[in-house]
Amino acid sequence: MSMALIIAIAALVGVVLLGIGFYIWTRYYEARADRTFMTQDDRGFKRALAGKVVLWDYEESVVKGPSAPHIEYVALDPATGGRRTVKLMDVKTGAINLRPQYCAPLPFDAITNDSHKVIVDVRVQFSLNRDLLKHVYEIQEFALALETRIQSAFRSEIGKRNDEDLRRGLAEVERAVIELLRRAEEEGDEAGERGMALGVRFHTANFTYSQPDEFAAPDIALPPNATPEQQQQAIVRAAAAQRAAQGGQGVLSLRPQQLDQLSDVFKGRDPAATAAILSMLEMQTRQNIAEALAASGQLIVVTPQELGLLGATAQRDAMLNRPRLDQPQGASPPPNGGLRQAETRT
Repeated sequence: MSMALIIAIAALVGVVLLGIGFYIWTRYYEARADRTFMTQDDRGFKRALAGKVVLWDYEESVVKGPSAPHIEYVALDPATGGRRTVKLMDVKTGAINLRPQYCAPLPFDAITNDSHKVIVDVRVQFSLNRDLLKHVYEIQEFALALETRIQSAFRSEIGKRNDEDLRRGLAEVERAVIELLRRAEEEGDEAGERGMALGVRFHTANFTYSQPDEFAAPDIALPPNATPEQQQQAIVRAAAAQRAAQGGQGVLSLRPQQLDQLSDVFKGRDPAATAAILSMLEMQTRQNIAEALAASGQLIVVTPQELGLLGATAQRDAMLNRPRLDQPQGASPPPNGGLRQAETRT
């Protein structure tokens, strides 16, 4: 064999080995416990990589680039206290983060079993499930699907309870929400599934809630170059208009939810405290009635009985100091019998 042929064969083998090495270098991926890669072929999703893998099939490729699904979620921004979007997939390399994350959707409304509206703020810890990444691949808007599932679970559990039960059962609601989210993943991963799994492991759930504001802040329209005096006057006018629109807050102006909250306050109280609260509510209601009558601008005469003042301390003192018709002027009123007689005549 000639030397030229040997050199040619050696060069060919070197080129082949170099090509194989280059192929292995470009198709080698190392997936760890906290990171993985999704692959696809002409039929769609194929597998999630685990360990050190070389993609020998030329049709199989890692999911990455602009056409990759948007695997992201809404998280709390510790710097500003607002919300920010966090991506779980590196679009350039295709690496997918499997570490536990905290999803923090924007606060949303929920209705209790006794029709109380509450504003719910939740934190749910989750991580992507390597074995169910097929579902993550199929969901185009992962963030929306995750938030919708979380909000639906909290609304379902809050809607089963009255507001007083919700206040003392926060931990119970959190446990029920996690069980509901996990069950949805299991049911959505079965043959003939009733829903669709998100490809997520749910770990913990926490939430707080607050009552919505009864009245919105008044709108204050000011010119750009308003002076401090004009600003102060505008604030006073807006506050006066708001007070006029609201009126006095008595029993007649309470909504059913507010009345239900008052009934919760009465639970467990002694009869004296309950009577005092009811008396204050009655006086406030009478004040509302008097203000409504006075707003008409007409002269209206009401009796002490109609105002609920009969038997009050001021009424008794006035009747004690009022001279009797059959008593001479200058004479002192009788200590006890005069009151009884005056009340009888009244």
